[in-house]
Amino acid sequence: RADTSAVRAVSVLWALWQWSKVQLRAYRDVAPLAGLAFAWWRRYAAERQLREGHFMEQCTFLMVNVEGLRKDVATRVSVPTLFSRTLRELTFHNAQMAKIINEAAARTTKRWPFLSLRSEGWLVMANINAHILEVCSSWGHAAAFCGQEVEIVEVIYALVNDRTTTSRRQLRVYLVPASQLRALPPEDELDLRRGSRRSAYTILQKMAALYTPPPTDEHTLADNGVTSGLSSGMGRTWLVVPKAAGAAACSASAPSPVGAGLAIQSAL
Repeated sequence: RADTSAVRAVSVLWALWQWSKVQLRAYRDVAPLAGLAFAWWRRYAAERQLREGHFMEQCTFLMVNVEGLRKDVATRVSVPTLFSRTLRELTFHNAQMAKIINEAAARTTKRWPFLSLRSEGWLVMANINAHILEVCSSWGHAAAFCGQEVEIVEVIYALVNDRTTTSRRQLRVYLVPASQLRALPPEDELDLRRGSRRSAYTILQKMAALYTPPPTDEHTLADNGVTSGLSSGMGRTWLVVPKAAGAAACSASAPSPVGAGLAIQSAL
């Protein structure tokens, strides 16, 4: 019986080997054609996305200086690009979070470009806040740590799938000081001839309509979180910047520990 079982097992293995050889020969004949077809499809898909201006898994961070949009300002950068991140970098290589952002971006429209992130919104906004602080506030935090005078500026930001641009649609994070968002000037006072300026102002108008400033008499940094009281797709952060030399000259001999404490608190 043992010999019979061994012979049967060898026969089965031999049959599997013969079948595998046939499959390998077939794959060898088809593989070059399949590879060419896949390469053509990838190239066609990329060209189609470029031609139609689809979201390219890139996020650009833009700071809007409302005062620079005014007509009476001769030369001032009004919508500077701060930095860019790929979607993987933006989510710290979290595939599930990248999927949530992609799905939210697909639900946006030209009339309403804000990403509706639902219950996961706070985590996405916290990740965006981490990138903003790393790039824009690291030097301020270092100055505060060393005992230098600093200023803390409240900034409101929004994650949008910008469909107003003529070149391509892509994720953008618009940042604007809260003080400017609260007193947004009317359109007739601004120079909006350039498309980037008009797109930025359109986003700011929608942000201003959604933004309700907290009560000033009871407002402190500790009372408001990144998304407290804000609509989905919007966040809040505090940029820490060293004071100008002239403003800090009077207190240069005795750096204030209060500024350092607030800066470190905002970083945490």
